[in-house]
Amino acid sequence: MSEDALHTGLLPSRSEVCIHYLIVPLRRRGVEAPHTLLDSGEEVLPVFCSREAAQRFLKQRRLGEGWGVREFSTGELISLLFALHGRVRRILPNPLPEHPRRPDPLAAPVSWDRFMEFLVGG
Repeated sequence: MSEDALHTGLLPSRSEVCIHYLIVPLRRRGVEAPHTLLDSGEEVLPVFCSREAAQRFLKQRRLGEGWGVREFSTGELISLLFALHGRVRRILPNPLPEHPRRPDPLAAPVSWDRFMEFLVGG
């Protein structure tokens, strides 16, 4: 990350709190989040930057009554990703609800390592 990008506001500063949204079971305990299968057969975890986007995606996926959108701080998301590490190898940031199985150039899957780098500010 360049200092210019940080100062121009293109990237959040380290002092800003980033909130992420995931689709999770509403009443279960433990670690679970739905995975999305792309046409390639690859399993990815969708992560959203807005509650509304996550809700639109959830509505389109029709997972049923037991699922909802939950807010995660960066620290909570890091903990969740460590718990899911063996099952989730790639993250899908902000997928569009209309075509969740097709690759989207604006929301391409990111490796677990690269996404974690982003979250911890590396």
